[in-house]
Amino acid sequence: MFKYILLIVMAFGAPLIACAAAPKPAPTPRLKAQSPEIRPADISAQHSQTQIFALWKRGFMARAIAKGYDAALVNATIGPAKINPKAVQSNETQPEFTRAIWVYVDGVMSPARLNGGRDKLAKHRDLFADIEARYGVDRYILTSIWGLESAYGKILGHDNMIDSLATLAFQGRRQKFGEQQLFGLLDMLARGDVRRDQLIGSWAGAMGMTQFIPTTFRDYAVDYDNNGNKDLWTDVGDALASTAYYLSRFGWRGAEPIVAEVLLPAGFNYGLSDGTKRTISGWSAMGVRPVGGKNWSKQALFLNAKLLMPAGVNGPVFLTFKNFDVIKKYNNSTSYALGITVLAESLQGKKTITTDWPRQDKPLLRNHKKALQQALTNQGYSTGGIDGMIGPNSRRAIRAWQRANGLAADGYVNQALLRKILTGQ
Repeated sequence: MFKYILLIVMAFGAPLIACAAAPKPAPTPRLKAQSPEIRPADISAQHSQTQIFALWKRGFMARAIAKGYDAALVNATIGPAKINPKAVQSNETQPEFTRAIWVYVDGVMSPARLNGGRDKLAKHRDLFADIEARYGVDRYILTSIWGLESAYGKILGHDNMIDSLATLAFQGRRQKFGEQQLFGLLDMLARGDVRRDQLIGSWAGAMGMTQFIPTTFRDYAVDYDNNGNKDLWTDVGDALASTAYYLSRFGWRGAEPIVAEVLLPAGFNYGLSDGTKRTISGWSAMGVRPVGGKNWSKQALFLNAKLLMPAGVNGPVFLTFKNFDVIKKYNNSTSYALGITVLAESLQGKKTITTDWPRQDKPLLRNHKKALQQALTNQGYSTGGIDGMIGPNSRRAIRAWQRANGLAADGYVNQALLRKILTGQ
């Protein structure tokens, strides 16, 4: 769930980023704390970081108690917290995600992950059958999430969650997130869902075999075996049932597809790839066809789908369905959702993608994207800001530039197109 990082060892393919994202929590009435909130910027520079952290903890604990949390629980949980140096360093480093989507998807399909998935499917056949019956989420999707999130439980992280989240809440760019997750931990402990000694995970706050952050754990974790402990670290049933429950709550549709690779007709309006939703019947009327000369089933004609062109006209094109959006609730990444789908279908002996990617293309770095946005803006194509993030506004500007220059207006930029836009040619 929620962004949030787990490094998967190279033995299981290219490093993958994944974790379960939590929905926005219902607003909680905020009571005035007994002492003011203390932030590093409010403290004299003569204090050491440890002293400042101690003052921040006092402020946080006072606010938690004012919100109604048990004082003994708050003091015992937050009082011993220490700064996690790894969280400090990682939190202050803005990662540069430069991996092309095809590199990510290729990494998903490592032999170790495929073989591990087949082994788990065979070993836990009865468990998967029961979870499918309860929640309507198929075993292949659950296995794929398990594999990408923790290499089937082999990589869970070694950081003390209280230390890590207190560090994030104390300073840096993720203070709000860190504080929300600390309250989530207090909720988990107050309800008796977990023991304090179980709270081990990644520096960024994700826990267990399917990497739940605390607020997701609090709201969606399942005690599958009814033993009084929601153990997502060592209990496969709890971990998989929790993941299935999460997906089901966000609207997973067991009988429906996730993606379908398609072909587009000549002269197609590529601007429809920015989230436009139509029925399969509607897409068909525009000339969109499934690959391989197949026809849509009668049942599929009434399903809603969106057009996805992650590598422009020179890469594979897809229609994505409701279940694709549900996977993105778990991790809001197109690469992740497509990777999960490809792995799940490979575990069933299916091939999701037949068209090759434009593998000669190199992804843009963030400074490239900022330069792109600045150049487009200077030439009269508004991107809605210069932030290094290529969203809908930037893609509209790119397509407008492409149309004005006689190019396929797919909104996709490689290094060659970047050079043209930067020079205005």
